[in-house]
Amino acid sequence: MTTGARYRVEDGRSWIDIRVAQSRQLFDGRDPAPFRERDLDDDAVEYLVAAAEEIPRKQRLAIAVTIWDEPAPRMAADSIVEAVHSHFRHAHEQIQRRLREHLRRGQISLAVGLTMLVVFLALARFTRSLPSGAVREILREGFVITGWVG
Repeated sequence: MTTGARYRVEDGRSWIDIRVAQSRQLFDGRDPAPFRERDLDDDAVEYLVAAAEEIPRKQRLAIAVTIWDEPAPRMAADSIVEAVHSHFRHAHEQIQRRLREHLRRGQISLAVGLTMLVVFLALARFTRSLPSGAVREILREGFVITGWVG
């Protein structure tokens, strides 16, 4: 076993250790769903995410949960593992969905912005056909500025 500054490293994995008295402390008490479908407690999630962010990205992660005062009937270890996996799988799906939506909005904004730029720069060129004078120059400059700012 190699001990890092904050997290132990064994078998090529950085281990995040969580110690709780009872398994119910890992879950959001307001959520009435069965354990495999329940949300994890916000504090537990915050701790796990903060710990994972401190570990290098290429390092494999593992979580060790120590429960020292679990009342009978004890929750099966597989149920806890599945609940953690399920929570973070769901969170990953939500983030992916939001990222896709953000990129879609960005693409639409880019298309609208480029269209506006082309239209206003074309209008600025069109002002060349107007009689020369202050009005023509004001319109041309206004269209150019609006195209770049808009």
